[in-house]
Amino acid sequence: MDLLKRHLDDAWKLFDRACGHLKGRAIDDVQIELYDLAFSLAELVASRVMLEYAQRPAEGAEQSLKRAVTESFVAEAVASLHSRIRLRPRAYGLTSTDLDNGYLALTDVALDPKKLARLGQLFRDRDGRLPIDHLDEERTLMRSSFRQFAEEQVVPLAEQIHRGDLLVPDSIIDGVRELGCFGLSVPERYGGLKPDEEEDSLGMVVVTEELSRASLGAAGSLITRPEIMARAVLEGGTDEQKQRWLPGIAQGRPLVAISVTEPGTGSDVAAVTMRATPTQDGWVLNGGKTWCDGTSEGTPYLNQAKMFMLLGSFSGTGPTIELSGNRFMTVTGDRPDENKTKAIIWHISGIGKAVSSATAGEGKTL
Repeated sequence: MDLLKRHLDDAWKLFDRACGHLKGRAIDDVQIELYDLAFSLAELVASRVMLEYAQRPAEGAEQSLKRAVTESFVAEAVASLHSRIRLRPRAYGLTSTDLDNGYLALTDVALDPKKLARLGQLFRDRDGRLPIDHLDEERTLMRSSFRQFAEEQVVPLAEQIHRGDLLVPDSIIDGVRELGCFGLSVPERYGGLKPDEEEDSLGMVVVTEELSRASLGAAGSLITRPEIMARAVLEGGTDEQKQRWLPGIAQGRPLVAISVTEPGTGSDVAAVTMRATPTQDGWVLNGGKTWCDGTSEGTPYLNQAKMFMLLGSFSGTGPTIELSGNRFMTVTGDRPDENKTKAIIWHISGIGKAVSSATAGEGKTL
């Protein structure tokens, strides 16, 4: 562990030096550098946590497994940082002479293919069971409850859903709703399960792991949309919007749909091109969206009220949320008319009804 810690400390020094070179620069001028460093920051922080995890006491076999997993993770994080910086060192204020190869003493051993193969086989022998997680009693119970639900309710349907390209059935949605899944990203003061006094996403991570173990598409991803919506409302919503929407999000009523990704810009929220302007009858949308996460048609899923968030540039006043220089249009409502089953926006309270299709094509009016 001492060797890991030393190499991780060296990686942090290299990271800090690269960041120092970029300090004070306009973000738009160093997007590529910041993009790479953001990945490395996440990996380095996770490596620090992994080292702390590996040093917590456990029984013999579990302790050895924890250390082996930590060694491979930290080594890969260190190697990734070097790979990104060595690709364009001058962009980070460095030269080749500033970069030594000492980290290879770690990666050559920790990432040896035969060693990784033995680690993989060990997990196969354990039927994929992860090493001890040191969770507290509350989260251990949470893991157990969602694992049981996933095994009993999701696993029997997962293959059929994937192979048949089917929509998530009500039995799964209703089940995770009853277990409180949708409230994990909503603070307790608004009826959720997230502590008011601190940022705590561990419960959501535990639940996502267990649902994804059964099926990422049919269950594991269900929690992401309400989390995105809840964070947006908490960050940029008014007190009235928070009181109005967050309790419902926590209960899974309404369900949440998100539309950010665009054909030309992907999911870069700072570069979306869709524009919306108010008209006498509602809103006119100009632009396109690649997809909308959380929508569906032709099944009872449509009977459940939804809340929809559309990211774009909005002029005038309306039901929007301010967030990092962008405005999100928030929409709520019930099942659309039978002739408009492709509508992804059911109803904007107090403004009008939607006639927009899933691509929100040019000039559509809401």
